[in-house]
Amino acid sequence: MGKDKEQIAFRVTPQMKRKIDLIMDSDGSRTRNEFLEHAVRFYIDHLLARSMTTLPLSVASAIDGRLGMLEDRLSALQFNNSVELDMLVQIIARAYDFNDTALRKLRSDSVKNVKQTSGRVSLANAARESDEAEWQG
Repeated sequence: MGKDKEQIAFRVTPQMKRKIDLIMDSDGSRTRNEFLEHAVRFYIDHLLARSMTTLPLSVASAIDGRLGMLEDRLSALQFNNSVELDMLVQIIARAYDFNDTALRKLRSDSVKNVKQTSGRVSLANAARESDEAEWQG
């Protein structure tokens, strides 16, 4: 026995001893003692991993890097969409003369539509609803 190891008493049932003997070769253990040391180490790691509230530094760093890249990409896309939307709004505002009452009604309707569709607004649905409103009115 190595100088750096201490002996502890460990008792198992005969059934557990048979199970250890049957499975011990599958993990590369040459002795029961080695098998039990592997099992205890595995169980301790399992308990420690369960109690950890944060990710290992390497995993957290990798996730942060990927999320940073995603954030940069989404920000650029959002900026481009905002520019295109502003251009469209400017074109429409110059082409039509809206009064404040009509704009408030339009905003109210738009908020309602976005909430009802969970943000999945489509031109086809808006055109279909417009046709139905004209047909019924």
